[in-house]
Amino acid sequence: MSLVREGEFFRPKRRREAKGEARFQGILKKVLRIAFHLLLISSVLFIGHRVYVHLSGDPFFRVREVEIEGCRKISKDTLLSLVTIEGMPNLFTVRLREVAKRLESHPWIAHVKTRKVFPNKILIHVEERKPIAILQLEELYYIDDKGVIFSRVGDRDEYNFPFLTGLTRDVFEKDPAEANRLITKAIELLRILDREKVSPLEQISEVHMERTFGVHCFTQTEGLEVRLGWDQFGEKLKRLSLIWSDLQKRGWLAASIDCSDLKRMVVKRIAKRAK
Repeated sequence: MSLVREGEFFRPKRRREAKGEARFQGILKKVLRIAFHLLLISSVLFIGHRVYVHLSGDPFFRVREVEIEGCRKISKDTLLSLVTIEGMPNLFTVRLREVAKRLESHPWIAHVKTRKVFPNKILIHVEERKPIAILQLEELYYIDDKGVIFSRVGDRDEYNFPFLTGLTRDVFEKDPAEANRLITKAIELLRILDREKVSPLEQISEVHMERTFGVHCFTQTEGLEVRLGWDQFGEKLKRLSLIWSDLQKRGWLAASIDCSDLKRMVVKRIAKRAK
């Protein structure tokens, strides 16, 4: 009986020792695994650093060519002067993000994509801003289809965009929200006209903006004034096209067409077209 009691007494102790030993071995394996991974990462980083140092000093990877694509308004010489890559730096040391940032500081550049072409070339693709109109303040400024006023019109530039009139610098300074609202409506109209090509507004010479009456525009050839109010430009332009087509068939001329009210469009100053 005493032997049975001693066996029963010592069995739990041996189990605890076996569990403790297994736990210790498990922890040791984890530590060794982590240490191996850290050693492996350190080795890779060290080797990578040594390779980078070697390549960044290798004359084989010196920049010998900078190619620029997508520029139309801006000359390549102007863009190259903004790149400012002096001498023949190593391709690995050129920071493309800084190159793109310098190029995007030019008012005519909307976006820049850059990439390295190994072993010795940098490729730059620029996306220029596309003017949709010329904003008339005290001076003339180009404005794009997002409403961004980005550059003053040069003395030698051709005025081949419709003019946005009706705003002053004083309005911009005192009520910028209202100025932006007027410009947004004018740009919205120009976008629709560019997409739809609605008669008689295929060629617009001016879009005038008014706080009270909205926007109205003038055609380039006939000098026709068309009032369009604030909204529903698409539907108003469709009905305007029908009215204009009917006037053409009848041989009538109109000085102005008021489309501000979609339910009641008014044609004024009608005269018979000369034969």
